[in-house]
Amino acid sequence: MTNREITSEIINILKSNNKDNRLSRRFVLSLLRDSAEFLIAQKWGERSILMETSLYSFIPCFEFEKIDVKDCPSIEFRLCKTLMKSKNPLPKLIFSRLGASIKDIVSVDGEFLFTYVDEAQYRRNKKRKYKLKNEVYIYLGADNHLYIPDHEILSLDLTILTTDSDGVDDCSSCSDKDKCLSAWDKEFIVPSKLIEAVKDMTLQKLGITKSIQSDQNLNNLEGA
Repeated sequence: MTNREITSEIINILKSNNKDNRLSRRFVLSLLRDSAEFLIAQKWGERSILMETSLYSFIPCFEFEKIDVKDCPSIEFRLCKTLMKSKNPLPKLIFSRLGASIKDIVSVDGEFLFTYVDEAQYRRNKKRKYKLKNEVYIYLGADNHLYIPDHEILSLDLTILTTDSDGVDDCSSCSDKDKCLSAWDKEFIVPSKLIEAVKDMTLQKLGITKSIQSDQNLNNLEGA
């Protein structure tokens, strides 16, 4: 189901229940995404959707640039010899007890897997007596940029879970933007088993309850 289709479905239900139809499509889509994020975060935390590969977005050629270590928001990284920062922030991620919804971070040739850590884990790893020689850490800052300490990496590939499908193309320096679909024609990101729950949650935010929907359906049947 595309962003256009699910948004139109919600707007049509609002109209059929005599609700204010002056709501913008963008506002309705925003509510739908908020509902999807909430439910996906629950399932992500339960590890029940980790293997649903169709939900993930692939970002090739995610570029980095060297910055002054003093400009890093993390005090921990200000002692680094060199520090790389992603040129673009990531699209809005899903967060749960498992952390951010970053599935894989790999080199552009696919031969090397980077280690994603939070600040606390990075601090613990730095104190380890025995360290993996070839381990390269990547940290997500509060500004939603990725940081790479002590290694000069200019580009890598990412696989993430985000409901912001139209923001994914802006992150890549090698995506073919001329062939990109309209944001409305892109797939609405949510597991198929959660789609109805997302609709119900969005309608409740807009003042439509299941009982009102049921009454409307019965009225339609009686008039048929």
